[in-house]
Amino acid sequence: MRAWERFADLRYSGEWHAHTSFTDGTATVDDMCRSAAGMGVPLVAFTEHVRRSLDYDMGLLLEQIDRARGEYDLTLLSGCEAKVLPDGTLDVAEEVLSSVDYPIFAYHSFPADKGLFLSSLRSVIASGRAHTWAHPGTFTARTGIALSEDELREVMRLMSRHQVAMEINTRYMTPERRWVELAKEEGVAMVRGSDVHSLADMEGRDERWSRMGLRL
Repeated sequence: MRAWERFADLRYSGEWHAHTSFTDGTATVDDMCRSAAGMGVPLVAFTEHVRRSLDYDMGLLLEQIDRARGEYDLTLLSGCEAKVLPDGTLDVAEEVLSSVDYPIFAYHSFPADKGLFLSSLRSVIASGRAHTWAHPGTFTARTGIALSEDELREVMRLMSRHQVAMEINTRYMTPERRWVELAKEEGVAMVRGSDVHSLADMEGRDERWSRMGLRL
């Protein structure tokens, strides 16, 4: 079962995308938990960046998350954010992917090629290897790739069929409203992710969520 299915009632109140000082964040696991508990945020998913070869200790990260579960009245998920490769696979080691509660995928460095983007996206969704598409729409906006309604609807239907959720990312204010409406029409689950990299990001999550003005 997908993590967002297990905690479906927390999809919009929880923090489904957080980075710590293990990667490019500035706060520790404990810092993030203390902040979330103080704000009444019920869930935190620690979705650290990964590659097939890590430069940090994933085992230590998992230990710290597990320790925090005993110290805070929060739902805490281990996770990873894996980038999509042009062949439609994820840049993550299998042992990492299978050891976390909540793997998500994203487009970072990737060719600005619409055909390659769509073929890789179909592959990674159909593979069932990740639970959620992180900050959808940021790559297409940055590269100027425009998806037609038919193309977007096809992607949404594939996501619904394979139970891949779409992240509402308040750091980048993506995806655009058109994507959200199509996701709703096609039965795609959505989660709220602030792409937290600092305590200030955690503290500002509600204000940014309000600014998006979405009705979900």
